[in-house]
Amino acid sequence: MLIKKTVKYIIFLIGWVLSPFTWWNDSFVNIPLSYILANALYFIIPIPFGWIVIAAYWFTNILGLFIMWSSGKSIIISAKDKARATIFMVVFLFVYTIIMMFLHTKGYVLPITEYFKKHHNQIMGIK
Repeated sequence: MLIKKTVKYIIFLIGWVLSPFTWWNDSFVNIPLSYILANALYFIIPIPFGWIVIAAYWFTNILGLFIMWSSGKSIIISAKDKARATIFMVVFLFVYTIIMMFLHTKGYVLPITEYFKKHHNQIMGIK
């Protein structure tokens, strides 16, 4: 019984780390994870890389919420905190999406292979 409860708490913690309910998770977890996932999917899905990064980012946040819901069946925060967290999540998701779309159109969001090729060519003086 104790092991089952501990596993549920660990799964809930993983969901919480992926979810938008933490202010630090994007910088350290979701954005790097979405970039890695996008690099893996870039060669399989024939759409622009920036779009894959955005979709992967949304996926990691939604996955975190789903994991929290399925392991806890209730989020352990007050109704006031739920409303504030939901508003913050929606605003941040849209701001992040707009920033990523802008960076993608300027050519700053590249798959890792193209990034290294571009920088290698710049170092060698190749256009």
